[in-house]
Amino acid sequence: METGAVISLCPQVRLCCVMSGGPAPSLGKFLRWELRRTAWTKEAAGPPRSLGTSVCLRSHCAPPDAAPQKAGDGKSEEFDVVYRFPGIKYCRVLSRLKLLQTATTLLVLPPVCYLHLQQQLPQAVLLYTAGIALFAGVMLYGMSYFFRRIIGLIYLSRSGRTVKVAHLTFWGRRNDICCPLEKVMTLDEVGDARGELLLQFRRCDSTEILYFTIKYGQIVDRQKFLQIFGELQ
Repeated sequence: METGAVISLCPQVRLCCVMSGGPAPSLGKFLRWELRRTAWTKEAAGPPRSLGTSVCLRSHCAPPDAAPQKAGDGKSEEFDVVYRFPGIKYCRVLSRLKLLQTATTLLVLPPVCYLHLQQQLPQAVLLYTAGIALFAGVMLYGMSYFFRRIIGLIYLSRSGRTVKVAHLTFWGRRNDICCPLEKVMTLDEVGDARGELLLQFRRCDSTEILYFTIKYGQIVDRQKFLQIFGELQ
């Protein structure tokens, strides 16, 4: 009697019985099954507006790091090469070789001093090694002072407002300097002439002086070069 009532009241149970060929489940078991199925369906669907809120937050809320940078910092602008010095790669190699030589000499000096104190090496060897170490240090300072001021590349931004120059550091690595175009002094202002081997790159707001050469360098874009430095006298 209970099975017949369940079959007549619930079409789902009748279909289940026909497909499985078994007896219909009791009303209590069916109701519990129906409640679980409804809960699972609601849980899978989730709150009706939560997904839309999540998509909106992802599409409209950008992280702080994604903010565009200022145009004058030289990082968010596109640059074109104006001047190139091909010999800068040889300056880099010499600078690093000089660093290696100086470091090797300084590492050899302490063992030589120790052996001399142990009376295993004559004083002449100690003086010779110390002289080489001193000479290497002086040469390293002189070469690095010169190489650090040689410009390898000069750029001008496509907006025409920012100049970027690339030169070497003490360790033989590349260092970029960006400055506004109006801060760069023209060759007329610094007093350089066309026939000079080294021309000065100077800024109005800095005492640092860098050098570039037209004789051994290449002017890639003459129009932009004149825009930066003016006419050569």
